[in-house]
Amino acid sequence: MTDDSQKESKSIGRNIFAEGKSDLFKNKPDSGKKDAPSVDSSPKSFGRNIFSEVQKTPETFKTSAGNEDLKIIEKSSKRETTDKKPTADTSGSKRSKINAVHITKENVTFAQTTFDGVQYKLTNLQVMPIELPQITEENLLKDKEDPEIVIRRLQVEAIDKVFTRAGVSKKDPMIVSSLNGPNIIIRQLYVQNTPTENVEMELPRLVKSPFNELISRYEYIPLHSDGMNHDVLASIVESSTFFNALTLFNMSGIECQVLDIDKMAIVNLYNESVKPPKGTVSCIIDINNDYSHIIIIPSGNEELYIRNIEFTYSAFKKMLQKNRDISVAETEEMIRTRNFYDYITNAFEAETTENLNQHYSVKKYVRMQLLRELQKTFQYYSQQNQNKIPSKIYITGKALEMSKFAQFINKNTDIPCDKLDVTGFFNGDSTVLDYAGEKESIAYVAIGLALRYE
Repeated sequence: MTDDSQKESKSIGRNIFAEGKSDLFKNKPDSGKKDAPSVDSSPKSFGRNIFSEVQKTPETFKTSAGNEDLKIIEKSSKRETTDKKPTADTSGSKRSKINAVHITKENVTFAQTTFDGVQYKLTNLQVMPIELPQITEENLLKDKEDPEIVIRRLQVEAIDKVFTRAGVSKKDPMIVSSLNGPNIIIRQLYVQNTPTENVEMELPRLVKSPFNELISRYEYIPLHSDGMNHDVLASIVESSTFFNALTLFNMSGIECQVLDIDKMAIVNLYNESVKPPKGTVSCIIDINNDYSHIIIIPSGNEELYIRNIEFTYSAFKKMLQKNRDISVAETEEMIRTRNFYDYITNAFEAETTENLNQHYSVKKYVRMQLLRELQKTFQYYSQQNQNKIPSKIYITGKALEMSKFAQFINKNTDIPCDKLDVTGFFNGDSTVLDYAGEKESIAYVAIGLALRYE
């Protein structure tokens, strides 16, 4: 971590089409591994400066230029001389504009921000839901098309609609998008006694890919170096994850300039929203439909730590639906209205249908896949960082749609818990900000992606 008073947010943003830029991807499953730390270098959105101020400037690095087709990190030579957030220019300096697109199987979200050197303004936000066709016996027999192809086509249609609604060209010079899902891992590594040009070759030795080695993509960005010893923020990605995103961009006609990682966009959002003082250690619980994370973000010398967990909104919803033998709509209503703490009580278990063969233990799932994983994360982090634990927990994503989820976490950890604010730090039209607040459980990643500047 950097010693700077403002935590550097390292968003592994990468220019996927730039040539001659440093490689960036390397990592290891978030299963209890150390992740992207803040270091002596300036805030990097793996590819772009984001918003935190840093006193030290990064050193100049050169990395091996192999695999140019998959460069994901942009490391501009301009940015190696200064990474500080510019100060306000009363002479009327130009404002920088960022267009960010976040694509999932459920929604396509577009966020546009401008940065005036001091503060961000949210100027445009659009959320386009993807309506999957209902599976019935009739259309199952009639349409044997691969579901993934159907989803990809619906995503392309939603992308077209969201850009049309936003009034922005898909060939705009600054478009940021993200990689998301569980097959992406981020870690900080210290590479010792190695010339800069050999750092890339050392990565597979230092961290083993959790994926098939033949389809794993290692990349990294340097954080600090003395020429032979290197602090690097690295990641490993399953190649298919990257190529799937790239294929979608090509099909949609998007000229994406920077490809970031969703977890790093959340770190960006935290830093700009909370502006943590030096010494702060916070935790973010990010619940999604198909993947979830626990992220510990320090503002000191410790490393950023990210852990993937199996507690997801869709899995929880399915288990609750089976437990109660109710419809999807009834299940979603229960999640929105029933105190989350109820799910781990004996009284809730006693309400289950008499047919014990249909009994699915919601209590066990919540305790093992959420509370136990949270406990293991804190224990591991504390052991590695002089008994420190987070002083506050923030929730985001689908956790915001779960009734009294923050109170549940607070009660089971004795740590203050609140939702991560996605609008309070912005300037902007109240209509846009109100809409962002309404869509916060969906739009937060796109907003985090847009927290960067030229």
